[in-house]
Amino acid sequence: MTMMDTIRARHSVREYDGRAPEGEALAALRAVIDECSRESGLNIQLVLGNPEAFQVVARFGLVHGVDTNIAFVTANGGRDDEAIGFWGQKIVLAAQEAGLNTCWVAMNSRRKNKAACAAGEKVRIIVAVGYGKTQGVTRKTKSVEELSTVECAEAPSWFAVAMEAAQLAPTAMNNQNFHVTLREDGKTVSIEAPKGGWNTVDLGIVKRNFQEAADELGADWRWES
Repeated sequence: MTMMDTIRARHSVREYDGRAPEGEALAALRAVIDECSRESGLNIQLVLGNPEAFQVVARFGLVHGVDTNIAFVTANGGRDDEAIGFWGQKIVLAAQEAGLNTCWVAMNSRRKNKAACAAGEKVRIIVAVGYGKTQGVTRKTKSVEELSTVECAEAPSWFAVAMEAAQLAPTAMNNQNFHVTLREDGKTVSIEAPKGGWNTVDLGIVKRNFQEAADELGADWRWES
């Protein structure tokens, strides 16, 4: 599968069959968590045997039948949010490639999470990971025209694919509160999201999807500094 195949196949799953990740899937999950922790400097933990972490009713229902989560632990409050989204989504996509299903879970029981937290640290957000009863469903999305602006005369072909990846990125309550701009040079890309809520985590998630798609095509592009 290509990365775009993975992005298209991955959906948020809230109903799991009770099995924990095992075998090659578990090994792949541990490896990508170790890689992302090392490269990002974030405290990312794989927490097994912890169904209590999901015992909170979220606005769109319960996440249940799952006892494994990926916990993002920080002492920085929301200041790590973009990095959490960016590196967390890399783990989510790797989990999908390994045959696992996932769901970002902002509404969770941090008090009942078994992640190791030092003094001053808290669980910021978690990702449910396991074997879904289904593969999830495609969500309604905003159009690419709503989500992006092209300032150059004609957008290169890779931009449409990268924007599809951004369009498919999971966001809190599916709000898609982000906007991508391709600058006049046809290479420089900026992305913005409003402050507040989980928008900054979402920003990181969207950036990861966009970057994976653009890089897979060998595009000549860069993020605006």
